[in-house]
Amino acid sequence: MAAQAKGETMETLELVLVFAHLLGMAAVVGGYFAGLTASPKRLTAGITHGTLLQLLTGVLLIGLAEMGTDPVNHTKFGIKIAVTAVILLLAWPRRKDVSIAANTYHAIGVLALLNVAVAVFVK
Repeated sequence: MAAQAKGETMETLELVLVFAHLLGMAAVVGGYFAGLTASPKRLTAGITHGTLLQLLTGVLLIGLAEMGTDPVNHTKFGIKIAVTAVILLLAWPRRKDVSIAANTYHAIGVLALLNVAVAVFVK
């Protein structure tokens, strides 16, 4: 009975982390599309905080996956962490700037969409 409760607890934790991870994705991608027509381009708190949330929850989800019995696709997770790190390297130093270069803004958005594509299409 205790083992079953522990399994249910881990499953609940995983669902909560996936939910938070998806909220982070929505903040980044939604923030990007919301500011697409703005001039000048500016990063919203949602983009930077959403990226941080995705990094945190992603690492925790990898930890949970490693504790399981199923094989883990380290290549997929490595790509996603690397892309998230690049987004943070682009966004964090510019988070308080009044405006950022359009190329940088679009790079952040395209990288966020790349992360979504990797999550969906790489098994």
